[in-house]
Amino acid sequence: MTTSAQDRPAPLDLSLEESWVVHTALLDALERAYTEDEEPTPATDLLVRVEAGDEDFTRAELDYIVETLCDYRDEAPDRDVQYVARALAHIEAAKA
Repeated sequence: MTTSAQDRPAPLDLSLEESWVVHTALLDALERAYTEDEEPTPATDLLVRVEAGDEDFTRAELDYIVETLCDYRDEAPDRDVQYVARALAHIEAAKA
């Protein structure tokens, strides 16, 4: 069976600031999971990959990153809000 286009990794081309807010959102998700005594998967793996500069993510991973960015946006400092919006736009474009 062939792999669907939706299952293939989608490359993101994020600026340094956009990568930083993705990193911060994933770190925030990890901290919430530990505080609530939950399993932080897949945030741990994604955080390591973002730190390593990996920009290829599956659709499911992108969906998770969107969820963490939306959670982070609600409490993000003003300086980060525009970069969250830009990162979300890049992710939506990559998923299309």
